Order: sequence, then structure tokens, then C-alpha cells
Amino acid sequence: MTIGAYDGVHGGHRMILRQLMRTASSMNGTSVVLTFFPHPRKVVFPRDGSLQLITTLEEKISLLEECGIEHLIVAPFTVEFSQINPYDYVEKVIIEKINPVHLIIGYDHRFGLNREGDINLLRSYEKKGHFSITEIPEHEIDSLKISSTRIRNHLLTGEVEKANKLLSKPFRISGTVIHGKKVAKSLGFPTANILISDPDKIIPRPGTYAATALLQGDTFQGMLYIGRRQTLQVDHDLSIEIHLLHHFDLPFYDEEITVFLHRFIRADENFPSKKELLRHIAFDQTEVKIFFQLHYNPSKHLVTIALLNWNRMDLLKRFLPSVVTHRSSYAKLLLIDNASTDGSVDYVRKHYPDVDIVELKENKGFTGGYNDAIHLIRTNYIVFLNNDVRVTTGWTDSLIRFMDAHPEVAAVQPKIRSQREEDKFEYSGAAGGYLDALCYPYCRGRVFDHVEVDHGQYDDESEIFWTSGAAMMMKTELFIKVGGFDADFFAHQEEIDLCWRLKNLGYASAYVPQSVVYHLGASTLRSEHPRKTYLNL
Repeated sequence: MTIGAYDGVHGGHRMILRQLMRTASSMNGTSVVLTFFPHPRKVVFPRDGSLQLITTLEEKISLLEECGIEHLIVAPFTVEFSQINPYDYVEKVIIEKINPVHLIIGYDHRFGLNREGDINLLRSYEKKGHFSITEIPEHEIDSLKISSTRIRNHLLTGEVEKANKLLSKPFRISGTVIHGKKVAKSLGFPTANILISDPDKIIPRPGTYAATALLQGDTFQGMLYIGRRQTLQVDHDLSIEIHLLHHFDLPFYDEEITVFLHRFIRADENFPSKKELLRHIAFDQTEVKIFFQLHYNPSKHLVTIALLNWNRMDLLKRFLPSVVTHRSSYAKLLLIDNASTDGSVDYVRKHYPDVDIVELKENKGFTGGYNDAIHLIRTNYIVFLNNDVRVTTGWTDSLIRFMDAHPEVAAVQPKIRSQREEDKFEYSGAAGGYLDALCYPYCRGRVFDHVEVDHGQYDDESEIFWTSGAAMMMKTELFIKVGGFDADFFAHQEEIDLCWRLKNLGYASAYVPQSVVYHLGASTLRSEHPRKTYLNL
């Protein structure tokens, strides 16, 4: 048996509980936790209103059950109970009522009137009570105290991900779905209003959160709001309500609900107008959807290398082998096919079964093809790679290392050399894209039709204005956030427009020369083709 408040059942508690269960198993015994309700502080210091519990009693019971504890004793902590002298506590509560064979107790555990009982008193009863004791060391007890305090502080500042790490589980809020004032529904975002029965339950920082809700045995993804609805001036009461992203037509009133918080999205604000409020709610919803797409369904891969194809089996036969050969273990390969009719999809499916394939029903070009398939990407990064690019060893490693070290960077490109003349840069990207004073695009290593030989003159990592669509890596989350490529560009200038929009949001693009690829170029449309001229202009 172990004894304690176990508020939060956090990572430190779980360490003790694992020890408890191991000891019980080794002794062919059963694991027991003794806790108290209400929290002793409410009884001993009734005027102290600062108590904030990480878990309600119901939540604590659920968490201990999830941990595998076989028996839980919840002792009513009354004024009379608090007055028991420590000797009676050991004899009449621990020995007579429970009769444990082994106790797991912290070195500073105190009990009885004025907290006069300690581990030394317990040890004096080992022979009489027929139990032994395992003492939890001082440093472990100190870590438990720090963890509980840190968890509460993280929750009050909105750092829910840090709190979840210490809890070893997402922080939860349990209650009952009640009727609200239908305000959120009138805005187009119906919510389930939550009533929390325990007034001592800690409420995290007001704002919007990515959350999941357990209702009627099913789990729903949602957007949780905690606040006083300042903009609408409905009332001054704190509201806790969740908008479910799907399946909100189910009858939930008077149902028990448990909400798990995953990420803080935005602090509660007072907006100047209802229109501005709606704009931010829609933006919040997008952020929540992005979170669930990328984080709640995590992939074992870190990057998706996405190749677009349209009737170019010849290019796939020539260049796909290098992509497969030089793929890192954390990279996933995805072929997006724009309704090819040349058998290229069947070829890849037969010869490269590890390559995932998305078959589109029509040719939507570079922009539409990637936009349509992006909802399938579950990795942190995505590489847009033309099907006429030959890659080299470690080419994605260098790009990812740079991206991880520079959070302000949204997109990067490697050094792009010519497949036809390997000592030269390639027209479509070279050593990074720029715009001149008239917004005409050019590259380091290529101005108009003049392409330089690579002598190492551009072997410095540098910020650029745009990255080449022939081979570019970017953060998937940001690609979704800005709405992907502008489909009107179809297959030319789209990467410049994308990087420009990212730059307007405060993100940078960069060139990483340690990564090298070779691009054939002009393989879809010849440079003199009128269609190519039209798309460029």
C-alpha cells in the first residue's frame, strides 16, 4: 500500500505506482492506494481559497484505474479524522482497517494530529503490525513536489504541452454537458457547454485549445474555448465549451464529458466587432485542424518526398531509382499522379511497392496536384520534387538539419545543378531565387539565360526570396496554413507566389548548399513552347 493525495497522478506519482505494483507482484499480493476526500487542506485550512486541484476525485479514480491499481481506498477526511493522534492512526486505520503487509512511504510522510506522525513511528510498528516499509528517497519526493507546482503553473500560463509532459497524459477536464445561451451556435460554431462540479478544479489560462472530447464512449476532435466571451458581452461568467469538428448533431445534453487538452492556440481576446471575432474563430479552427492532422495522428516518418507525375514513365524509370536509393529511413515516398494514361502508375506500383500513390481523376497541374494530395501528408516536412530530378546521398539530411535549427525558415532548397551539364547550375533554381526591382525572378548562378559553372562561389547558406519548385522542402503545417499553392499559376511561378505569401507572414526561405540535386529541366514543356511562355507570363 501507498498513501497520498495523488493530485494529478503525474509522472512522479506513476513512478511510485509502478514500484507499488512490482512489489505487490513479487510478493504475490495486491496493490492498494489510500487517498483522502476532500483534500486535507480544505479541512485543515477551510479559509484558504487558493487550493487548485489538477484532478477531481472522479478523474483521480479514473487515472489510477488506468495505471493498473487494483484497489483504491478513499478515506473521508473530516475534522474528526484530522484530530486523530498518530498512534491511533497507525493502530486503528492502517493496521485494524487495512492490515497491509508492505508500505511504500516517503521519507517526509506526515500523519495524525498536527502532522506529528512520521516514518520513524511507522517503523516502530513494523513488528506489531506485521508489515515492512520501503522508503522513497528525498530527491524523489522533492521532484514530486516540484512537478505538481510546475504542472499548475504551466496550466495557468497556457503551456499545456509542458504540463502534459509532466503528467504523462493530456490534462483533462470532466463535467456534464449543459444547455448554453446558443451564442456560439448563432455564430456557426455550435458548442457543448461544460459544467464542472468541483469548484477547486484548476482551470487553465483562458483561450482556445486543440482538444479531444470523450462522449458516450466515442472520442471527438474539437476546439475548446475557456473565457468570458468578452466581445459578445453575454455575461461575465467563465464559460468552458467545446466545438466538435465532426458529428455535432448528436444529442449530448446531460451527458458526462471528459475533455483532453493538447495545445494552446490563442489567448482570450476582446475584439472590436463580431466580424473580427468570427475571422479569428475561423483561423483558430484551421490551426486546430492542422494540429490534429500533423500531431494527433503522428507518422513514424519525418518528411514526405512527394513527386508529381503526368504521362512521364520515361522520367520515372530514369530518376526515381536515385530517390529510392538515397531515401533516409525517416522519409516517406509519395507519387501524385495527374491522371496519366501511359501506364506510369502501374509501373511504379509493380517495381516500387513501398511508394505510396495518389491517383487524381484529372490533370490539375503542379499546383492543383499538390493541393489535392496535401491532406494525406502526416509528416512535419514535405519535399516537392520534380520527377526529372536526380538526388544524392544525404540530400534531405542537410535540409532537415537546417530547418530544425532555424524555426523562422518556412522553405529551403538544395543546390540545383544541371543534369545535362553537371558542372553548371540549373536554370530552375540554381543557388536560390531572388526578385529584382521590377519583381523579375532570377537566381544566384543564373540570370536570364546565362548559367554559371559551379566553382563553389555559392557554397554559403543564405536567405533567399524564393525556393525552386523543382526541389524544395517546407513545413507541412505552414503549407496548409497559407492555403497551399495558388492553383491559377498551374505549373509556373507558383513557388515564387507561395514564398512571397510566407514572407508576408514573417517567414523566410533559404538555400542550403550542402544538399545537392541534379535537375533535367524543361521536360514537361520545351522552353520555346508557347504554352510555357503563357504560363510564365
